[in-house]
Amino acid sequence: MATRRYWFALAVFGGMLLLSLPLYVRPGSACDGGAACGVGISSPGGLLTVQELARPGLLQVYVLLATLVGGALLVRRYRRAGKLGRLVPALVVAVAFTAATAWLTFTHWHGFRTPSAVLETAQLILFNGATPVLLIAVTVLALAAGERSLPLLAFGVLFAALAYVAATYDSFYLLGRIGLPLDTLRDPKGIRQMLNIAAPTAALLLAAAAARRARHSRK
Repeated sequence: MATRRYWFALAVFGGMLLLSLPLYVRPGSACDGGAACGVGISSPGGLLTVQELARPGLLQVYVLLATLVGGALLVRRYRRAGKLGRLVPALVVAVAFTAATAWLTFTHWHGFRTPSAVLETAQLILFNGATPVLLIAVTVLALAAGERSLPLLAFGVLFAALAYVAATYDSFYLLGRIGLPLDTLRDPKGIRQMLNIAAPTAALLLAAAAARRARHSRK
């Protein structure tokens, strides 16, 4: 049964993001009472940056290593279940995404010579703070195709939407929209991007737990 396999995959993906949380803590910031304090911020950027992180290079290394280790764990799991073929689409997508990101980033690619809104979206593949979440989103969708699982596909679509929100919207802004008294100009602990990555992490781990529970309830 597919649930027996993909709950483990979701747990691995969630664990990868969970271990990356400390890498998203950045130097704290606070409004000092100057002119900038009067500038309202309706929606500061989310994870689509690495410049604001304390150790962007370390995050790059971590993503590459975590992808290799996570892939090895999944290959071992699926091979033991005799269903390695079901994992192939996810492996192909993950390797292609990681390879494209690494190549474009290390070659300092700056876009196509002919301006095009469609083609220039390829620049989003360049390594940034959202890379781990985007990588997992496309891998989950590919895994759903390999497993031919509608529940996993539905989760993959919802997770992709969550990944988009985490990548493009500031966590303090979103929390403020639901009524929490947060100032988007202040982040003394430097945790706003860590909160952005925490939501996709929680979604993966909760989905893994739900899938595992569903598996046991059917026995």
